[in-house]
Amino acid sequence: MKLVVTGASGFIGRAVVEAAMRRGHRVVALLRSDRVAFPAEVEVVHADLAEAHGLESALAGADAVVHCAASMGTDPREQQRDTVIATKNLLEALVRSNVPRIVLASSLAVYDHLRAGPVLDEATPLETDTQARGAYIEAKLEQERLVRESGLDARILRPGIVWGPGRGWFYHLGATVGRRVWIALAGAAKLPLVHVESCAEAFVLAAEAERSGFTLNVIDDGAPTRTGNAASGATRRTLPSARIPERGRAPHARLEAAFVLKVRRRALAPRGSPRAPRAP
Repeated sequence: MKLVVTGASGFIGRAVVEAAMRRGHRVVALLRSDRVAFPAEVEVVHADLAEAHGLESALAGADAVVHCAASMGTDPREQQRDTVIATKNLLEALVRSNVPRIVLASSLAVYDHLRAGPVLDEATPLETDTQARGAYIEAKLEQERLVRESGLDARILRPGIVWGPGRGWFYHLGATVGRRVWIALAGAAKLPLVHVESCAEAFVLAAEAERSGFTLNVIDDGAPTRTGNAASGATRRTLPSARIPERGRAPHARLEAAFVLKVRRRALAPRGSPRAPRAP
């Protein structure tokens, strides 16, 4: 297959390019900047999806697109430009170029976690109060709607918390006060982790699948708890500073009846690269 990967310079996009190459596909890496180097066999195309220039040449002869490009920020204007408008332009270019299949990188965050049952699955209601959740969630939901209504063979994947080399700490673990104190609310809550390599392989397999038009959550087996993940060595010895968020709805976790406050006055992990237990 010839696969086009948008957002190929990003954390997930780079891994998707590598996974697609391992599986023997021809890969076009579509990105705005040239800060990432790819092997010679990868065709690199520089384009800004929000500007919609030159997309047809990058898409010529493609069998599918893995759409990882999106804003990760909280600015509504940035989300509108780099997530919503960029996706509109890409979908229009796919139709013009007769590319039938798109695999969208969405997020587990689009669910309404306060209405989730004991198990959060693809049948869980999506968030409706986007104003409370912020610009990122609003843009991801709009992005999904655009892809689903495009008339293309739409495969939507919703990864959990993606971690890997260079990304071992995330705000779901809690907040830090100084260098040696860690505060975690709901420490027994499960973290829906997925390693970036597993996540990337899922996107390539979704592009290859004979089945069409599906939505899937993507997480690894054996989800650890917040405190268990930190104690396992997934965090850094020197913890990053973080601001405790304002009161309101927890953005990525179901509120529990009781909160657990954990304060650890020692380093959480030895020096070295962040690691976490992999699924068996």
